Amino acid sequence: MRFVATLTARGQASSQKLLAAAANDLVEHFGELEVQRVADRAGVSVGLIYRHFGSKAGLVRAVVEDFYDRYDSEVFDTNPVPGAGWSTREHERTARFVHFFYGEPLAPVVLLHLSRQPEVAATEAARIARHIEMAARNLALGQARGEIPADLDTGIVGAMVLGGLRQAMAEALRRPMRPPPETMIGELWRVIVAAVRFQAGKNPTARSLPLSATQ
Repeated sequence: MRFVATLTARGQASSQKLLAAAANDLVEHFGELEVQRVADRAGVSVGLIYRHFGSKAGLVRAVVEDFYDRYDSEVFDTNPVPGAGWSTREHERTARFVHFFYGEPLAPVVLLHLSRQPEVAATEAARIARHIEMAARNLALGQARGEIPADLDTGIVGAMVLGGLRQAMAEALRRPMRPPPETMIGELWRVIVAAVRFQAGKNPTARSLPLSATQ
């Protein structure tokens, strides 16, 4: 959460308390936040919320930023299997993607409701652009290792894969009965492997997964 770095330790604690209260309110009311309810949950005055976040829209943006900070920390900003080949590493990243969204109460609210709201449009756009850039670099690394075809347009395919994963996850979260996590991981992984035209065995140092590992 970028703005917290400029706060004192006490201010950071207050902000985190308010963010937690706001996230709970958004989950309970599926994206319809009420500042007074948040203040009551946190046991503070409404004025404190405005001092920290400026406005109701600022509070909602901060909650979404905090959500994506956790997402990036768990899924994007880490190498889940250091030293492994592309397929082993990215299969684990796909699993982390599914487990994060399945385990995060705020995920359905962000994907199905808040992502369409004007107050978080800039946040969504910036995060998506960053994720596409990281996906392109990831695919380029796979190309350098001989695991992904050299003629693949990493920017276009990275955007396709991430867009597909996001829409598939939104569909899963929309359903009263979600697909089991392992089923979801397997289906997403098959799409990813096909999209990037993964070349198992092209690089002797690459560790690919047997098909049974994705089922």
